[in-house]
Amino acid sequence: MKATFFNKPLEWNIETKEESWTQGEVVKGTLRLKNHGTELVSLENSGIALAFAEIKKVHARVPGALKLDAKTLFPESTIAAGTSLELPFALPIAPNAPVSDKKGSMFLAYGRNLEENHLQLSVNPRALFGKVIGLMDTFQRFKLKEYKTVKQGVEYKLLPPTSRDMANIDSLLLTFGMDQDVLKLLFEFQVKKIETSGVTNKIEKSSVKIEKSLTPKEYSLGRDMIHQDSLLKIIESVIGEVKIQAIF
Repeated sequence: MKATFFNKPLEWNIETKEESWTQGEVVKGTLRLKNHGTELVSLENSGIALAFAEIKKVHARVPGALKLDAKTLFPESTIAAGTSLELPFALPIAPNAPVSDKKGSMFLAYGRNLEENHLQLSVNPRALFGKVIGLMDTFQRFKLKEYKTVKQGVEYKLLPPTSRDMANIDSLLLTFGMDQDVLKLLFEFQVKKIETSGVTNKIEKSSVKIEKSLTPKEYSLGRDMIHQDSLLKIIESVIGEVKIQAIF
């Protein structure tokens, strides 16, 4: 990605090596600066930083909307008239960093005091999460509706198949998070069940939560390879448990 920003007498040019990233990757690129003026300009606390913000607050220019994270500053304290500087950067995206969704996104904030301009980034969930969702689709026929950032990690909303054996399940929220190399899964099913305590039977909706913590041996066979058989057994066990609890 490339972007240019002018704030006289300075011209800022930013270029990244990639167009999108996943959680845990590194945003690499170069920030270039040229002083078109005739005087020395201070560069105190000037450079580039990763930041997260609600998109609507950024568009509305709400002060303090960008929450800064990793940063790289110019080692020079000033830039002379008519000269240029380059600042290579490599900013790590945290393993559980927010992903880009409808409400929020990661940004590159740059300029003097790291606040003169910004560039919105496309940060996707870890590939591992997408592969597990793929198993849910292929083998259990749960269809992805959307995903978003939540406090615990990345939450995927899935819709169950229209089959008799899953007629009790309205939807599934499946949240992924990483604790070091442990994969945290939170299954939250919205289910229907018959309430028989009254004079007449009626169908009520409730939430069933099941948490799983998986070691690398349970979810991975090596670099970029998921342990499909292990994951399928876990998924089938979880869905089976919900059917037992909520069957009608």
